[in-house]
Amino acid sequence: MVAFLIGCDLGTTATKTGLFDTEGNALAIARESSNIIYGRDGSVTQDPQEMLLSVVRTVREVVEKSEVNPREILAIAIDGQMAGIMGVDARGEAATPYDSWLDVRSAPYAEEMKKAEDLIITRSGMGPSINHGPKILWWKREHPEVYQRIAKFTVPACWVAQKLAGLKGDETYIDYTYIHFSCFADLERKTWDEEILGLFDIEKEKMPRILAPWEIVGTLRAEWAEAMGLPSGIPIVAGCGDQAANTLGAGVVKPGIAFDIAGTASCFAVFVDRFVPDVQHKTLLFPRSVLEGYYYPMAYINGGGMDVEWARNELFRELAKDPDAFARINEEVEKRVLPPSGIVFLPHLRGRNCPTQPYLRGVFAGFSWDHTREHLFLAILEGIAFEYAFYLKVLRELMPEIRFSEVRVIGGGAKSAFWNRLKASILGIPYVTLNREEFSIWGSAMVAGFGVGVLTNLEEKAFSSVAKVAVFEPDENLHRQYQEFLPFYLETMEKMNEVMTRFRSLIR
Repeated sequence: MVAFLIGCDLGTTATKTGLFDTEGNALAIARESSNIIYGRDGSVTQDPQEMLLSVVRTVREVVEKSEVNPREILAIAIDGQMAGIMGVDARGEAATPYDSWLDVRSAPYAEEMKKAEDLIITRSGMGPSINHGPKILWWKREHPEVYQRIAKFTVPACWVAQKLAGLKGDETYIDYTYIHFSCFADLERKTWDEEILGLFDIEKEKMPRILAPWEIVGTLRAEWAEAMGLPSGIPIVAGCGDQAANTLGAGVVKPGIAFDIAGTASCFAVFVDRFVPDVQHKTLLFPRSVLEGYYYPMAYINGGGMDVEWARNELFRELAKDPDAFARINEEVEKRVLPPSGIVFLPHLRGRNCPTQPYLRGVFAGFSWDHTREHLFLAILEGIAFEYAFYLKVLRELMPEIRFSEVRVIGGGAKSAFWNRLKASILGIPYVTLNREEFSIWGSAMVAGFGVGVLTNLEEKAFSSVAKVAVFEPDENLHRQYQEFLPFYLETMEKMNEVMTRFRSLIR
């Protein structure tokens, strides 16, 4: 039987859609840039209707590009941004803009929710930040008239699926891969936690129903089908969060496999088979995997990739517009510098997220006149890897039984063999590159296929649908040297955070 699946990713900067066969071959991919609205009050929003139409347009584009028979497309699933929220009214229409994960207006309510931080981490898997819970409080306290019109809160990807299927407000849903960001969930039970909701006077009725990612929520309505170039009645599957889709698409489905998203945000995660919330360090988020009973504890550097871009633009200005700039910089670093750099770089140029240290800023510590711009660039690459080493340290304390087998790396940074070798040596774990570039949309397509039964073993399909392209083994001698630098990195971080917190009124 010939069969095809569609996966969509509602990302921060763009909507991406892919049409795949059941073996994972991409027949067509489309991309449409997002319209992000920045306000002077710290607001960062998107128009939900624009997000919906971006899915409609990119689906139509892949259908036309692929030239497949639309009647052979079996299902659609959508993944999306995880930490922002939006309100839905009783009719199922958007009651608010999408309140992005980049929107900082809810920061005071994150501080308020920290009075129950340990309880929230224990139940929901992460502490309050500018995520769902504080944002819901912001709407309730700052805009009570809007809050009254909101029937349910949800995330954009789920709302778009809701619209495509014609669901009303009381049918609004969210799948369980997002709910750690709510700070109102009992993650293990996949329910809303009435005790935490009660502490902050949030009505349980405002929270959506919680579904598994592969549940079918409805079928494609005729008006949307016509706009997409598809027949009506195609099953719409619940979908999942973008990071959950990424891990699935990269075959990170066996305990001990780690995952490095070397993109704008530098994200590090490990696939595990039990829930162990990080109450002590308050560093790791503990999301649910798409796969039932599994989790991928993670932490991230907000803007790790932007640190590298800054270095290209400021330290290597003559290469700023060169499309091969990073490859050329890496060649110069390898020729001129023997690792370690001897410099500690703190990669948190606009604050640290994991754990929350909002006033921390970047630092080069220990450099002298003997150092060059190549040393500073190397220190930036090392600093991001040192932060990952701290995440590993926390993970080993929480779950000492974990045996790390490999790190699968994706994103723009995965193209740098030099950086992959460096990170492998700092962490002491082999780094692996894969034969795909678009992971989230393939992850969503797999969820869609599993939802309609054309894929019967999600774990096996995910694992077998990617192949290793290159393996970068750790240099054991270099690993020992870097282990000596890690305490210097952590102590510099601690002291710098103290200083910057004291003088926070002077920083940007």
